[in-house]
Amino acid sequence: MKGDFDGRPNVVDRFFTKMSEPKNLARILRWAWITSLLVLVLGYILIFIRIRDILPI
Repeated sequence: MKGDFDGRPNVVDRFFTKMSEPKNLARILRWAWITSLLVLVLGYILIFIRIRDILPI
């Protein structure tokens, strides 16, 4: 098993190294913002639908 290692980082290490670059972190942050905003809007829509029958709007 020790002879199989050829000095290259494995796939997971390369993936996390690539994802930790600033432009990729900015892309991840942008999608996190968009996802959280959509979840927030969906929550407000669901709350409005649930209380629409109770409150006379």
